Amino acid sequence: MKQAFPRIHFFSTLGGLALSVFLSACGPAETAKKQAPPPAVSIEQIQPRTFTRSVELTGSVEPTRVATLSSPAEGPVMDCAIREGDTVATEQVLLRIGRDASAAASLAAAREELERQTREFDRIEALVEQKALAAEQLDTARSNLENARAALARARQVSSDYDVRAPWAGLVSRLHVADGKYVAPRAPLVDLFDPASLVLRFQVPERYALAVKEGDSLQARFDAFPTQIHELRIVRAYPELDRRLRQRTFEAALPLAAHAFQPGFFARIEMDLERVEQALTVPIEAVARSPQSEPIVYTVVEGQAAAKVVETGFEQDGRLLVPNGLAPGDTIIVRGIERIRPGMTVRIAGGKPSKGKGQ
Repeated sequence: MKQAFPRIHFFSTLGGLALSVFLSACGPAETAKKQAPPPAVSIEQIQPRTFTRSVELTGSVEPTRVATLSSPAEGPVMDCAIREGDTVATEQVLLRIGRDASAAASLAAAREELERQTREFDRIEALVEQKALAAEQLDTARSNLENARAALARARQVSSDYDVRAPWAGLVSRLHVADGKYVAPRAPLVDLFDPASLVLRFQVPERYALAVKEGDSLQARFDAFPTQIHELRIVRAYPELDRRLRQRTFEAALPLAAHAFQPGFFARIEMDLERVEQALTVPIEAVARSPQSEPIVYTVVEGQAAAKVVETGFEQDGRLLVPNGLAPGDTIIVRGIERIRPGMTVRIAGGKPSKGKGQ
């Protein structure tokens, strides 16, 4: 038993020495492994530029001067010598509405009514003279007689055929009838439009409605002329929004001398709503939120990330206007902001840790 104590002490001393040597050899390596490199980020140096807010819309060519001519009376269509696409002059006769059958019946009825009222007037006049009737009844009979005469005059006036004439020079866009078709009063006959009144009509969503006004310019590309871009100017703004679609209608003048525009032509429109010179902008993904929900961007200052509260404006093509909070030449972090915190050392992706502003 006495010989065992030194042996145990000897092995205990050897184990302690081995453990000490192992820890001293492995400790620094393990610590180095646990030290992660600075997060890699992508940066961009802010430079002033012209920044515009634009919107893309669609529209179509429409006439503002149109007319639908209707039948003034009942009867058959006669002498219709026009077709769609025909050019007509002011007061040109387009077609006639025959009145022979119906006008003759109306004229005969008016004549019979006048004869009846004449006989009735003579009878009442004789009775009044004999004091068999009151004088007031003679006034009533005279009024009925005058009404019958007026009805006969109207029947004679409309007994002839009706000529349907063009109210102004234009193009026939649609013909609703043909020779021989019997039409009722107020039935549509012919649609006309004035080619000189063609405009580009388009709608603007409510959120942009106040940013567009008369006199503004736009660029339009028509599917009928796909290789050409037309610079047009807005000439009319409708005073009310469409309450169902929440859109406001505008019209732009067309260069009639340049092309033969036709109603219904489809247009793709692009127009600038706002333009800022010497604007500072950042990619939209570079903007984060502070704990107070303020918009912030991270700049790189002496190799460390610094948060800056900024004021943001409108967005266009993936970039955001920054009216306040940044200066030209600032270096901001564009990608990797989700891995950094203020004061953290950062490493530029593909290079060494950032040395400071401007890199």
